[in-house]
Amino acid sequence: MPRKRIAVITARADDAEQKEIICGIAEAAFAVDTDVAVYSNIYNHWVEDKQLNFENIIYSLFEPCHFDGAIITAEAFRDFSVLNTVVEKLRKAKLPTVVIGRKLDGFVSVYSDDETDMERVTEHLITTHDYTDIDILTGYENDEVSHRRAEGCKRAFKQHSIKFDESKLHYGNFWNDSGEALAARYISGELPMPQAVICTNDFMAYGLCDTLTAAGIAIPDKVAVTGYDYTGGRIYHYPLLTSYRRNRRTLGHKAVNAVLGCNYTPDDNERLVRGSTCPCETDRTQLIGELAAERIGRDHAMMSNAAQFSSRLTMCRTLAEYTTVLSQFKYLLHGADKVYLCLDKEWSSSRYEGEEFLCCEIGEEISPVSFRKLPPVFDKEREAPALFCFSPLCFQTRLYGYTVLSYTYPTCYDFSFRDWSKAVADTLEFLRMKNDIHYLKQCQRETSLYDSLTGFYNLREFAQITEAAGDGRSMLAVKLSFPADGEFVYGENYRSDIISATAKAIKHACRDHEVCCRANDDLFLVLCKGDSSVFAERVRIMLHNEVWVSYDERQVLISYVSGECTAELLCAAAIDQSKADIAKLFERKAMQHYGALSDIRSAVMKSPEKAPTLPQAAKRLCVSEGYFRTVYKQCFGVSYNQDCINARVLKARYLLSATAMSVYAVAVSCGYDDEKYFARQFKQSVGCSPMQYRSKGG
Repeated sequence: MPRKRIAVITARADDAEQKEIICGIAEAAFAVDTDVAVYSNIYNHWVEDKQLNFENIIYSLFEPCHFDGAIITAEAFRDFSVLNTVVEKLRKAKLPTVVIGRKLDGFVSVYSDDETDMERVTEHLITTHDYTDIDILTGYENDEVSHRRAEGCKRAFKQHSIKFDESKLHYGNFWNDSGEALAARYISGELPMPQAVICTNDFMAYGLCDTLTAAGIAIPDKVAVTGYDYTGGRIYHYPLLTSYRRNRRTLGHKAVNAVLGCNYTPDDNERLVRGSTCPCETDRTQLIGELAAERIGRDHAMMSNAAQFSSRLTMCRTLAEYTTVLSQFKYLLHGADKVYLCLDKEWSSSRYEGEEFLCCEIGEEISPVSFRKLPPVFDKEREAPALFCFSPLCFQTRLYGYTVLSYTYPTCYDFSFRDWSKAVADTLEFLRMKNDIHYLKQCQRETSLYDSLTGFYNLREFAQITEAAGDGRSMLAVKLSFPADGEFVYGENYRSDIISATAKAIKHACRDHEVCCRANDDLFLVLCKGDSSVFAERVRIMLHNEVWVSYDERQVLISYVSGECTAELLCAAAIDQSKADIAKLFERKAMQHYGALSDIRSAVMKSPEKAPTLPQAAKRLCVSEGYFRTVYKQCFGVSYNQDCINARVLKARYLLSATAMSVYAVAVSCGYDDEKYFARQFKQSVGCSPMQYRSKGG
């Protein structure tokens, strides 16, 4: 009978708290002979940045059909919307799912018992040290967690018939400066010094202790301090903090029990971490363990940053050489039993396919195994269950595939894995470029055949190539015009930036090795291959999303001409078209409200999912909705609502062409809540469904 599997969807799996939960999940799962697969990003960026957040594509690899249950550690995500596709898949599959730290319709939720923990901390101060005059420092006043932890303290007071004065409850922000601010109030005499202060997390306790100690106030002689969370770093503060370890592993146990219907109940060991900020004696064994862990972590960091690792990878010329070097440096991934490199079968081509992968086991004889679904690491016969960690291999917005680390005991990788993964992704890009003929051509830019800024052919060489191609050749011309007359100031080199961005977008659209030329400063020619109309449309989509949305028509105007003629004739036609487009632009600029209307339109094109409604847009101009509709259509030749739809569809076409995002994820990114409505509107605009559009190559 095959072994059961559960999936864990988390973020920053190397984070101390998430690592504890994962260990708890593995403990409970291993007890019932079940494998665990952890899907996690590496950095968990909180800013909106295409490149930084591209690593979240790792979650698209998760398919419920391969698992018997799933656990989502929702509290780990700064932006839970990255899991919309995962949640939708789970709902459709009706897979048993547990969410940790968040309520989600249709799923079971589990939470850590902060109230009971804080009650035990308070109980310790009251019963062991006879303190009754106790202040509480908790987090934000409007935060549920802050109040839940404070209520646990109050519960202990009530059990001992100690009346609690609400003025002794202080709110902060769960960070060091909250503790520092409270300490300053004690030192100044604004607040009377209590016998003890309970901080509802360690960071606030560190700030309190550091400031009091710097002012010469002895801890715990004058005042005792306790923390909560046991987040680490005690050895960097004086005195050594007394804290209480949240039982994050128990959360993992509860989640597995709920998913698999088992009853894993390990002993709940003493979790009070004794230090020197209350009259207890420091637990020497605990402190020695922390110091040892710190030394190991420091050594890991030094080793993971070894320049030799990246240098050796950079020198590789083939994938076989590359994986051999990885095996020689496998020791950098401390504790991992096995390491697998799963690369998209087309990893060295111009785009990520995400359909078929090659799996190499690092440290073994290189014989890549091709697979389409779950990697074969799960299918190997093993005596015991294992934990598998799936992490993305990304270089900017290029996804190569992913890595899998396996462990036969409850654990997870540490922060040094980030450096390892970054080095692997960067050097994979270097290896790809070494073997990319286009990259080799770009390295010859210094020759007279190529333009130095873009790497494209010059006009003379391009004309010879097109003549050699014979009759029936189809070409596309892209002409840039810069109508800004001082209205926009971007520095002296903004034209070069636009030209470079245009060249990059054209390259992005070239999938059939089309021949590109920069005829002059702002005119590009492309010798099309295959269906010229499809290629021309793809160029328009790329230029709209990679150039126009950043600069708009007031900074750059893009004109297009295509045909079967000589390069010289096409250049002349493009210049004529550009003049006509500029004339129309100046007609628009003469219209009333043009500047404000253009600002609104630029915002819509840049983020169509956040486009203002018609009433909101009219309000920005301080005009009625009817008047706004009229002037908008007079200015741009299209209604405002239709322009918003066009912008969303343009973005959708770009995402379907340039990324491996699912149709649902594309719909959400473009501002649609309903995938079916998105598909219907897309088909009305484009003439085919989103999947048909992607299959045709955009």
